[in-house]
Amino acid sequence: MPTPTFDIELDLSLCLVAPLQARWRQSWRGALSSVYETAGQLAFEVVIAEAGETGAAGLVDDFPRLMITPMAAGVSPIVAANHALRLGRGRYVALMEADVILCPQSLQRLLEMMDSNPEIGLIGPRILDGYGATEASVCGFPFLLRLAGLPLPRVKGQRRRESGEIDWLRGGLWLMRRELLEDIGLFAPACGSLAQLDFAWRARRQGWHSWYLSEATAIHAHPARYHPELGTSPPWPLRLREGVSFWRRRWRDGLPLFV
Repeated sequence: MPTPTFDIELDLSLCLVAPLQARWRQSWRGALSSVYETAGQLAFEVVIAEAGETGAAGLVDDFPRLMITPMAAGVSPIVAANHALRLGRGRYVALMEADVILCPQSLQRLLEMMDSNPEIGLIGPRILDGYGATEASVCGFPFLLRLAGLPLPRVKGQRRRESGEIDWLRGGLWLMRRELLEDIGLFAPACGSLAQLDFAWRARRQGWHSWYLSEATAIHAHPARYHPELGTSPPWPLRLREGVSFWRRRWRDGLPLFV
């Protein structure tokens, strides 16, 4: 068994991908502020993967234990996220979206749950929208036609207020055990927007549990989430390619199409 490479002095490595769009810059500054204001006694570091010139370097003086890792412009968010995760040295690593604001005690509660339950490989908080309502972030594993990217309704999440085991979480904050990454690897860039689904599926196949902790909360703060004209969604041809890539990975690995 390989010797772990993480730093036992660090509880957590928080990884973010710096968005290129100027309108997001204030959002991810707010995300960082929430981390530093709520982390308490946790020993943590923050790793930001910067694909292109985003201005992230200007944050180093304001936030200690912050590492900026530059990448080629145009690299996909999944590739950038994987790069940040590789650099994290904590015994837990978390992938956090740039518009997430952490609420007090959230990180502590997530880590306490993981420390007490070694079978949990992945955990996430309850996500609130900008108006304080619970988002539909808890998802089940979908059926073949949706996985293939055909123009059917997207997988609908559930608005859950109770904690418990789940299939997978959509976006927000993913906190993962280091051993999970060493066991199943990182996200599959070819799966694009289905990369989190693919990752959670592989974790389940290897016997890891995914958990939803409603007592830990975070807020999705960016207005594009609630006003569609401010945001963008992947075009259908791209979703089709991602779906086909997901399905081909299942076929190649000899996995069933349903869990």
